[in-house]
Amino acid sequence: MSGLFKIVSPFMKRFRISRARRIKRVFPDINNRSIADVGGSLHFWRFVKSEMRPKQVTIYNIALDGEFDAANIGQEAGNIQTTVYDGKRIPVDDKQIDILLCNSVIEHVPPRERSGLAREISRVARNYIIQTPAKEFPVELHFLMPFLHWLPRPVGRALAKFTPFGLTQRDAALVQQYFDGTNLLTAREFRSLFPEGQLVIERFLFIPKSYMIINKT
Repeated sequence: MSGLFKIVSPFMKRFRISRARRIKRVFPDINNRSIADVGGSLHFWRFVKSEMRPKQVTIYNIALDGEFDAANIGQEAGNIQTTVYDGKRIPVDDKQIDILLCNSVIEHVPPRERSGLAREISRVARNYIIQTPAKEFPVELHFLMPFLHWLPRPVGRALAKFTPFGLTQRDAALVQQYFDGTNLLTAREFRSLFPEGQLVIERFLFIPKSYMIINKT
């Protein structure tokens, strides 16, 4: 565990537990239901296990979580199963997912492909909860740097290696790639992708920190 992760981990846990409580208020019986977590990770479920423990979680990812090794593809870690897919078509029939969760993923999807992901989520899930960091929040939470995402993209890209995240990475090219692949959304942009859902704003010190779209049938 890196020193940076140790510093931010308590804050991550706090926000994720708060989000888990909100989800449980929307779905009070969630511990008796199954969840598909698109782009998820094991550590998220470890953070929130005190608040919600669905009977089954299936994580769909384009690559293995670092906490899974190759031998664990399709195998369970407790009640959690991981499935690697192509990032385009979730390998599930229409409306076969009870509840779909997608945390901090859509900002990493190329803008021209976001509507495709939104359609795919609507296709497979009867209910869903999508979350993304707010572009309006003054701190860029991926890089832990104030105002980085408000700068012109070439300027932000040049500064990314000097952020707390960038300084902890040995591979400068990886930092540049991560910056290029992170494009935060405004509330309007996010809402337009999921017009049938309800927009919920998570705030920190009264400032929008992240957005959630909740669609419950």
